[in-house]
Amino acid sequence: MKLSRYGLAVAGLLLALNAQASEYSKSFNNTNYALDDVQPWAEGKFSIPDYPAAPDWVGFYVGPEVANKYFADSKSMTVGEDGVIRLILRVQSPSGAENLSVEGIQCAEGTYRSYAFGDSINKRWIESMRADWRKIAYDDKARRTLREDLCVEKTAPKSAEQAVKLLRAAPWR
Repeated sequence: MKLSRYGLAVAGLLLALNAQASEYSKSFNNTNYALDDVQPWAEGKFSIPDYPAAPDWVGFYVGPEVANKYFADSKSMTVGEDGVIRLILRVQSPSGAENLSVEGIQCAEGTYRSYAFGDSINKRWIESMRADWRKIAYDDKARRTLREDLCVEKTAPKSAEQAVKLLRAAPWR
């Protein structure tokens, strides 16, 4: 008999708590969410810069196992409101051959896009056929290094000047 009284008391208490919780949820309806204003990332407008006539190449170190030398043009470097660092990348082989490309690095997502490739004979850009953003692969040492050097805590610098300072101050690992 004692057990059934306690059981009834506990059941009554649970019913009262449930009713109170139902009443609380009806009276409190929070419609102000912090993430309501967060929109999915969208790329801003960008025009491919002129082919560099007098670039200011800033070298960056990719690693001891890489024979090529890598440079970014500090004059063409921009940081968009969309959080993308855009720059002209120069890759020079040990024999002296050069490849130029216009690149964008999105810091937060760790993605990149190649906008155009250089035609050094005609001094012009050839637009990339792939307009999609791609994840920076582990073995893509140049872009991975650029992201490490330019994106402090996966955040784009505030200005192109700050980006150039970060690149110049990057360690030669």
